[in-house]
Amino acid sequence: MEFTFDEYGRLLDSLIEDGYSFTDYERMPSRGQVILRHDVDWSPEKALRMARMEADRDVQSTYFFLVTTPFYNVHARDIRETIAEIEALGHDVGLHFSTHEYWREEPLESDLLRRINGERRALDSVVDDLTETIAFHIPPEWTLDRSFNGFVNSYEPRFFSAVTYLGDSGQRWRSGHPFEDGIPERMQLLTHPGLWGDEDAAFEKRLEQQQERRFEAVRGFLASEFLSEGSD
Repeated sequence: MEFTFDEYGRLLDSLIEDGYSFTDYERMPSRGQVILRHDVDWSPEKALRMARMEADRDVQSTYFFLVTTPFYNVHARDIRETIAEIEALGHDVGLHFSTHEYWREEPLESDLLRRINGERRALDSVVDDLTETIAFHIPPEWTLDRSFNGFVNSYEPRFFSAVTYLGDSGQRWRSGHPFEDGIPERMQLLTHPGLWGDEDAAFEKRLEQQQERRFEAVRGFLASEFLSEGSD
């Protein structure tokens, strides 16, 4: 499967044409329902493009943003505006939490909740209605197929092992196409917007492209804030 926006549109259309509906993390999806999820690791800009494609098809999904990443700052104006538009299009926004920022091994649940709540407060300040669901970034084994107190885990059994879970992590599906063996009757479908583009490209190429975009953003910031006339 090519990782292009056109191909993503066809994937959505195949679900719609087969009568599937789209739901959130309020409960386990019923037959014919899909929880559509996006982990925004690199590119809020591509996330917004996907959000617009979905809104054009009356599809609702959930976008999870990191607050501990060098690729974007949720408090920067352009990212705030991007998140606001994603919400305005009818999508949910939640925290993409990286345990790797804090621990090498499984922490006490109280320490985990404290860190999550701290990051949720940081994201909540730029989100109108932050979902209680957390999506773990590069999830350690101890986060999978497990429920926690204090938040909803996108890897709880009702969203993970009790349904079909399909993800494009590392730009790899478990098969050539996520629906190669037919569309599951209920599922959680995960994509990472940064992996997709107008043309197909290898995983390493996507990383190089995103790196260059971030360099350009930093250069633009330095020019406007420190090199322009009138800057202090």
